[in-house]
Amino acid sequence: MFRIPSIHHYCNRWCERCTLRQLCGYYQAKHQGEEVSAEDWAERIPEPANTNEFADINLAELEALPEKLAQKEARGDFDPNQSSILPLYDRWQQYFSQALSLINEKWEQATKKQNAYVDNPSFMALWNARETLLQHRNFVGPKLHRALGGRFDAGGEIPAQSDWNGSAKALILVLNEIESVINQLPKAYPENDILKAWSLCNADFREQLQNAFPNYMKFKRPGFDEI
Repeated sequence: MFRIPSIHHYCNRWCERCTLRQLCGYYQAKHQGEEVSAEDWAERIPEPANTNEFADINLAELEALPEKLAQKEARGDFDPNQSSILPLYDRWQQYFSQALSLINEKWEQATKKQNAYVDNPSFMALWNARETLLQHRNFVGPKLHRALGGRFDAGGEIPAQSDWNGSAKALILVLNEIESVINQLPKAYPENDILKAWSLCNADFREQLQNAFPNYMKFKRPGFDEI
């Protein structure tokens, strides 16, 4: 059966909510026990070959080299661990843990009540928020480091159709989804400052990623963006 090539590399791995899972080799192999052929898995988007960053510099332009290096170092392009996004991600993680603990506490309280689904209008928003955070808690960090590592490998010049840009796109779309469920909860728990602070942090985190990967929306996810 035809499978969309490489579809599983640029999704959020939430198969239960994916409308394309029947066309995905990852889903069939993991959840259906199907033996998927190599053609079904296919290869991921090839990364551009490493090029000499300064191949176009002639002797007359050699004086510009120190300034060019300084600019790239200032942007953090030579070391992904020096990216200004990482401290923001650390703060985001702290808010994530606090928000998840709060949501779990509210969830336990809600499920102890009879007819909670009927009597509590915020029950479904709470359930959806909890499911979303549990699904994505181990997704954001690896995608962030993959995207930043690619930016380092490319010396800051990232082709639109690259695995790094694809990782950034998948990450930003997940942050959009998280922000959507966060914004539903203050209506139910307006007194809680954690959710408000995390919503602001999530927006800042996403904005920094968009600045670092300005062409992320130009990346075409195989199978997703053509359907």
